[in-house]
Order: sequence, then C-alpha cells, then structure tokens
Amino acid sequence: MLALIIFGTRGVRSTIKEGQFFCPQCVSDQSYKHKKVTQFFTLYFIPLIPLSNKGTYVECQSCKNTYIERVLDMARVVQVEEKQRATPVEQIQNRLNEPAAPAIAAAAATTPQSSSTGSSKAEILSEKQKAVKKLLIMMILADGKVEDSEIHMFHKVYREVTNGIVADIYREIDQVKIENKLPHQYLKEAKSFLNDEGKRDIIKASMMIAAADGDIDPSEIRMVESFGKSLELRPAEVKELIAEITG
Repeated sequence: MLALIIFGTRGVRSTIKEGQFFCPQCVSDQSYKHKKVTQFFTLYFIPLIPLSNKGTYVECQSCKNTYIERVLDMARVVQVEEKQRATPVEQIQNRLNEPAAPAIAAAAATTPQSSSTGSSKAEILSEKQKAVKKLLIMMILADGKVEDSEIHMFHKVYREVTNGIVADIYREIDQVKIENKLPHQYLKEAKSFLNDEGKRDIIKASMMIAAADGDIDPSEIRMVESFGKSLELRPAEVKELIAEITG
C-alpha cells in the first residue's frame, strides 16, 4: 500500500527588528516588531526549505495591526513638521542640539503632508484596513450591481471590524473595478502582509457581509472558506469563525 505524501508551501514569519514607533491606530508611541515572511516548502506541514522572501511588515504590539515599512518614518516626519512650525530662535536651538539627518528630509519629501482634516500621522492605513476594504468591495461587485443597502452594510462592517471609515466609497469602488482582480488572487498577494489577527478579521468581515441579508446559502459558506484557504488559515479555524458569525 502506497504511503500518502503531503507537501506544499507556507509563509513563515520571523522577527528581524524591534523598537518603538508611532502607531496610527493607537495614536501613540508603541512597541513594534518588524517581521519578514519567507515562503517555505513543507513536508507533512513542516517547513523545511526556504524558497523566497515574500515581503516584510511592521506589527504594533498593542493593537496588533500591521503596516508597510513606511510607517516607521512617520515619527521622524512629525518631528520635521514641528521644527518647521518653530520660531527662528527655536529652529536655531534645534539645529545646535540635534544635527540634521538626511533620512528625515527624505521621509518628509516622500510622505503625504498634513491636511485640514488631519496630520500625516493618520494617513497610513493598516494592512488589515486595506484588505477588508478591498475584499468587501469585491463582494459587493460580485453580482454586477451596487445597491444602497450594500453600501450601508459595507460602512457598518468596515467600522466594526477595523474601527475606521471610508470617506469616498464610490471612488474606492471605481479603483477596484480598474484593478479587476479576483478576491482569491488579491488575498494571495495580501496574505504576506497580514498577521493571524488580521486574517481572522478578514474572514469575519466577509462572513458578516454574506450574512447581511439574513439568508446564508451554502455557496456563500464555501466562498468564505475559500478565502481562508487563500489566506493560509487552517480549515477548522475558518469553520469556527464562520460559526461565530452565524451564531
């Protein structure tokens, strides 16, 4: 009798750096871990051979949100903006006390500046916010039409899962239409920048949208389960999350 050989690939996360940063969600200085995701060949679910570097992200150790690396420059950019608002005497004192750093100037040049609606601190979305927003819009567009009730539910679910708001949902919908990606394709790209908490929240959000009309059919369950597979979540864990939402 032939033995069944189980092999595949899986992303493995490792911490490459730790420190303090300004977290846009916590709106305060917090500890972070800078993590790298390496794709491994697995045999019987055990990672054995590293295949490729899938990306890096910054994880807040308080709220557990993940961000692109640029978030680490935000504190330095804020310092630059504060120096620019200082009086001439204060600017001279700042220059005497702290030598100018080229990295600060470069960060200030490449990071969006503050606006009348808020400072640059709040302009970086977490990777979970990006993924939940895009996936929910893809689900809304699945039947080829956008109804007011779907927009209302989008805002409700997005706010509940991410504690955020989307100011111009129709602009975001147009952008998703232009990108023209399938949900599974997008999730396979996004998974490397999400931690387990973010992945679970994505499954919760997609299930909340599926259950919004009060009538969940088996095809919707299968769809959400396939999202979990694309995110490399364990099937049993996805089933637990679905049961949690359906109650």
